[in-house]
Amino acid sequence: MTAAAEPESITELLQKLRAMVADGKGVPLSASVMIPRDQALELIDRCLDASPREVAEAREVLAERTQVLERTRLEAEQLLAEARRRAEAMIEQSELMQAAQAGAHSIRTQASEQANHLKRQTEDYIDRRLANFEIVLSDLLDQTRRGRQRLADSSEPRATEPRAAEPESAGDFFQPGEPGSSPDKHEEGEENGA
Repeated sequence: MTAAAEPESITELLQKLRAMVADGKGVPLSASVMIPRDQALELIDRCLDASPREVAEAREVLAERTQVLERTRLEAEQLLAEARRRAEAMIEQSELMQAAQAGAHSIRTQASEQANHLKRQTEDYIDRRLANFEIVLSDLLDQTRRGRQRLADSSEPRATEPRAAEPESAGDFFQPGEPGSSPDKHEEGEENGA
């Protein structure tokens, strides 16, 4: 079973009609030609019959083209909306990221300021304690020197005399009320004052 021949288009029929006119026998002393009347009329009728079909096909093609354009427009609008949504999400995420970074920077700054403040307080406290120790050690050094001087002054006459019955007690080196006689009191006083 052979497939049915496709109907000829208007263009093909008009080409056949043109070829018939071109190949027609010329009329002497005239530009007219002689062509088979029946064949020419048949081609013209076939053209007229094919016109509605061709128009219908053109309308179908036009409708399909319109549908394709509409579908393409909708897809383009969807792509544009999706791109806009993603751009807005990226901007929002970027703003959140910037806010988070600003918060982290603020926390780091506060922590650094607190650490510096504590460091200064610690250094001041250590400096005050060292100053107290310096005062106490200075007093002890003075008392030690005075004690040795008294010992030296008192030891010369004893070189020719018998040794004293009782040696000078160590408590005599430190006179009550002298600075540094009670280091703990100095230190406690400074600490309370601090």
